[in-house]
Amino acid sequence: MCYCIRAQANALPSSFAIADASTARTDRWYAFQNPASLVQTAKWQVAAQYENRYLTAELSTALVQAAYCNSYVNVGMGVSFFGFAEYHELMATVTLARRFGLFSLGLVADVISVYTGPTLGYCTTAVPQIGFTIDATPNLTIGIQTFNPFIQKLKTGSNKRALPAVYAVATDWRFYKGLRWDFQAEYDASSTFRIATGLEWQAIEQLCLKAGVYYKQYLVPCLGIGVNLSGFCFDVNAALHPVLGVTLAGRIAYSWR
Repeated sequence: MCYCIRAQANALPSSFAIADASTARTDRWYAFQNPASLVQTAKWQVAAQYENRYLTAELSTALVQAAYCNSYVNVGMGVSFFGFAEYHELMATVTLARRFGLFSLGLVADVISVYTGPTLGYCTTAVPQIGFTIDATPNLTIGIQTFNPFIQKLKTGSNKRALPAVYAVATDWRFYKGLRWDFQAEYDASSTFRIATGLEWQAIEQLCLKAGVYYKQYLVPCLGIGVNLSGFCFDVNAALHPVLGVTLAGRIAYSWR
């Protein structure tokens, strides 16, 4: 248990692009992922998600988010909770994004607050996040983002604790009607490299099937399904770590004009 908590502490909430390869995606916005993806045409959007790592309640992340899009600047907000009573992490984000023709830009202020026990209470800091996407062709989008680019640390009493400092580059290729291939490479200065790739098939307008894999010290296969009904989107993803076990995640979102 202690190993798992250390391994997952300060983990960013996942996206629901398969294998978490979302940096080049602009069809949906996921809080704490590439802020430049907040360029949808729906005026309002809200979402809630829950992710359970390795069938362990203490390693679960819950997130709620909301966004308002208009012709001037799109605004998104999100809050996430990871952990349990004796140790937990709270994250809050405010996102600003805008599309400029083929190019989109997003800027974020993220607040991270960690409760380590009654002695120190909550330790809090703020980190920036920036991202952009560019439509290289009508069917290919390139995305780049960074979370905590200046590698800030969290001060906990007399110690300083490493925070995620992620630099990611990705592509989203819609290579055939209803089919897309996502590829992402990222480096976290506080841990290691991660490579992810996945295929999504929009079988019918209401149903999307997803399969992918990522490598981060271990090869982890992933599967997912998405259902779209009258403005509602339901997603369920699963990943099987060869050592730690299964991660399950679910999301419900609603958007309207």
